[in-house]
Amino acid sequence: MSPISERPLFTRDFEDPSRFEPAEGSSYLYGVTSEPRSEFALSLVKRATSVRFVEIRDGEQGTFETNIAGYERVPTRRRAPLEEFVAALGDGTIYLDITGLSHATWAPLVRICLEAGRQFRVIYLEPESYSEAPSPDAGQIYDLSERIDGIAPIPLFASLDDRTEEDICFVPLLGFEGVRFSHMLNEVQPLAKKIYPIIGVPGFRPHYPLDAYLGNAAPLEKYKATRNLRFARSNCPFSLYYVLEEIRNRHPSQQIKVGLIGTKPHALGAILFAIAHAEDVEIVYDNVKRKVGRTTGAARCLVYGVSDFLPPSRRAAA
Repeated sequence: MSPISERPLFTRDFEDPSRFEPAEGSSYLYGVTSEPRSEFALSLVKRATSVRFVEIRDGEQGTFETNIAGYERVPTRRRAPLEEFVAALGDGTIYLDITGLSHATWAPLVRICLEAGRQFRVIYLEPESYSEAPSPDAGQIYDLSERIDGIAPIPLFASLDDRTEEDICFVPLLGFEGVRFSHMLNEVQPLAKKIYPIIGVPGFRPHYPLDAYLGNAAPLEKYKATRNLRFARSNCPFSLYYVLEEIRNRHPSQQIKVGLIGTKPHALGAILFAIAHAEDVEIVYDNVKRKVGRTTGAARCLVYGVSDFLPPSRRAAA
């Protein structure tokens, strides 16, 4: 396998987010939360007058809500309503800003946009910083989540039939929260030798990789999982995809279970990998409830050329 430095990464990086402009005639889908970075779309409205801005809000379980007439409530567990919603956006480029959207909302939209063959970009705004825990320790450095609602499939990404322990590799994408890693280990119950944790290196900040290691040190040591530790650039879904590809090539007959704990760009890379390898890749998500005010500021804007990276021909061959 060629080094990642020699592989295309399909990312445009705007250190000054105000320099990004969506294409004329495009649609820009976004959600707004308590995090200031999720309001980036609102700053685009005045200067991108030819762009259709679509605000998406999490609705009842298995739905999202929009400000488009006729699509005020869109179910996410069936393809047809999502396909109709995407078709209603017109023929222009679709930008999906995942910064303020939950995994259960943006992941099925990624799948439908790719299956429809749309020109498709994903937007992500890095935070300036994460909120520190009131009493930081090795297991909880940052104060990010209120609770774990439990393992359940993301819409359009169903659970696969379980195989024997020997035929499963568990790949947790680590963030700062060791309690979430431990919870997933208890649920998945993988063999210790088949755990391949991935940490974001380099991180959004130079010290974040060490913080991630310290936050997960207890379960990593308990399962001796550091022997299989892997690294992927924290803000790059394609770097993560290539690492998953390397693990799959090493275990070609295995079912790969990917645990979404860390960054949204890593989660996006896992979703793309699951789309490309649907028969043997399963997404594991704990449906965590995010805390209000968990981040501050917006550091940079990343634009991911998802439809260029994973065109229909590549998916058909997977």
